[in-house]
Amino acid sequence: MSGVVHVQCPLCGGDEPRPLFKAADRLRLSDGEHRLVKCGTCGMVYLDPRPSDDELLACYPKEYWGGREKGIRESVRAFEERLKEGYKLRAVAAAGLTGGRLLDVGCGRGEFISLMAARGFDVAGLEPGEEAARRGRAESGLDIMHGTLDTVGLPPGSFDCVTMWHVLEHLPDPLGALGRAGRLLAPGGKLVAALPDFGGWQAGRFREDWFGIDAPRHLSHFTRETLTAMMEKAGFCVERFLSCGARYETTMLVRSMFPALNRKKLDALERGRPSKYIYKAAQLLLDAGLMPAGYVLTASGRGATFIVIAPVKVKVGEHDAG
Repeated sequence: MSGVVHVQCPLCGGDEPRPLFKAADRLRLSDGEHRLVKCGTCGMVYLDPRPSDDELLACYPKEYWGGREKGIRESVRAFEERLKEGYKLRAVAAAGLTGGRLLDVGCGRGEFISLMAARGFDVAGLEPGEEAARRGRAESGLDIMHGTLDTVGLPPGSFDCVTMWHVLEHLPDPLGALGRAGRLLAPGGKLVAALPDFGGWQAGRFREDWFGIDAPRHLSHFTRETLTAMMEKAGFCVERFLSCGARYETTMLVRSMFPALNRKKLDALERGRPSKYIYKAAQLLLDAGLMPAGYVLTASGRGATFIVIAPVKVKVGEHDAG
């Protein structure tokens, strides 16, 4: 691939990359294979080299940024998004948050913040996809800003909770993003984030075929240990880890076990063939059949994803006790 850049470790800044393996783009929006490396200093896993910013943007399908789908595909997408919100609601409840000001980073079209607004939260969303932000504002009437934590100026200490649902692994500078998120939190505020677990059983079993690799869109790959180290460095104290649940676990298991099925579905979609519905139905049937395995993996604590709940640290003397 042309236009690639060498990067240093996003956790410690070291430059001792040790090659692990290479993975192809499962969406086939980039050529060749992408190399995953492990930092020889701190053990962080990341993509090196990675595409330039312009080339990386081209590796996202238009639907990712809120492009309009038609007919049954739009209905199915909306239904699937609704199913995903369950683990998010459980995570916010587990964090002990029952109200206050909430910012969702990478909010898409605002499905999650719509649910939180209905539960009494004062919500705002931040979305890098201009079309997704525009559609979200039009459909929900909520405060959805177009931009990133780098580009949108928000007052320090203005939120009680910041959420990042499968966002951190996409960011070129996850440590910097966590630091900026921390500055937005009021005393006692918490970050709640979900992301793939590179230390889980699925990642070790399927390696380059693991659905959580998603090269080159996933730039960093976290274990609980490396995420804890990054959280501490960014000014957070990790409170607990949770699972995203059996449904999410099973979906990733099926896509990792049968990568050829996903490729055939993509072929059918690109060619406009009716067989795309057959492949989608096959995935759904496999999801249902392997759901018991999803529950087992979730219960084991070695799942494909995890959620972290992390309060922001308050420095001594930074805030009045009263």
